Amino acid sequence: GAMHDRTGSHGIYGKEADDSVKFVCEEINAAGGVLGRQLNLIAFDTQSNMQNYAQYAQRLATQDRADVVFGGISSASRETARPIFDRFKVLYWYNTFYEGGVCDKTVFVTGETPAQMIGPALDYSMKKFNGKKLYTMWADYNYGHICSTWMEKFAAEHGAELVAKEFYPLDVTDFSATITKIQEAKPDMVVSGLVGGNHIGFYRQWPAAGMLGKIPVHSTVFGPWEKSFLKPEEIEGLVTSFHYFQTIDTPANKSFLERWHARFGADYAELGTIAVCTYNAVHLWKQAVEKAGTVEREAVIAALETGVSFDGPGGTMAIQ
Repeated sequence: GAMHDRTGSHGIYGKEADDSVKFVCEEINAAGGVLGRQLNLIAFDTQSNMQNYAQYAQRLATQDRADVVFGGISSASRETARPIFDRFKVLYWYNTFYEGGVCDKTVFVTGETPAQMIGPALDYSMKKFNGKKLYTMWADYNYGHICSTWMEKFAAEHGAELVAKEFYPLDVTDFSATITKIQEAKPDMVVSGLVGGNHIGFYRQWPAAGMLGKIPVHSTVFGPWEKSFLKPEEIEGLVTSFHYFQTIDTPANKSFLERWHARFGADYAELGTIAVCTYNAVHLWKQAVEKAGTVEREAVIAALETGVSFDGPGGTMAIQ
């Protein structure tokens, strides 16, 4: 099973995840499937709607009786689906960069955690910009609040001061008042944890206010998804960190992109870490199933816990 937001506020992230799970299942089936059986993928567009996540999770668990489900884009969607999969004992993979804090034997997460992305990017940014006063702004839901706490930890370790900590609902599009407050606060750096299509407004309004280059911007989320909606000159100098960028120059990534574009077209938008983490997750599950000799959940979890790895487009991903 698969549940991804091809449309709605998180559609800028979900489309590549949905395409990726379909792509990897096609590749695995072409190579003979799993345990000699073809994968039968049932995929839903959850439309960035939590009611849809609850409905489709229930359907995949009870009606379709999925052996495994890959899906969720936001932490809110994960926390909507996770209790349902727990109740019906369905193995669940969440493959988006994530805020940490979920301790659940039946859930596996392949996306970057704050220690893997927020910490290293902050270390780089503070050295590059010599910034000690940070103005932070976040999406107002689970991801933003928990990542804000992580940012406080990393900032304290670097001797930095948070001069502001603001949270914005996902439907906010006008950041003019925020930009005025940033100008008045005069921080050394802005840290943005804004998420989703509506929050792209900040990255447009920031250069329009003449701020580009005056105060550096470091983002915990910004990737090719947002970049595709903006002009290069609007985001020049922005710092972010992920395990995968399409520009990685390796034979494995080159081969992956050639196959991807042969399937979806040469004009497909720049890929980000979500597509690759999803691709890797299905392969990790496949390896665990083959190690266990069955798709039964407890046996697959036991195989995963013994350690499996996959050499993906961004390098080796391992469960240890």
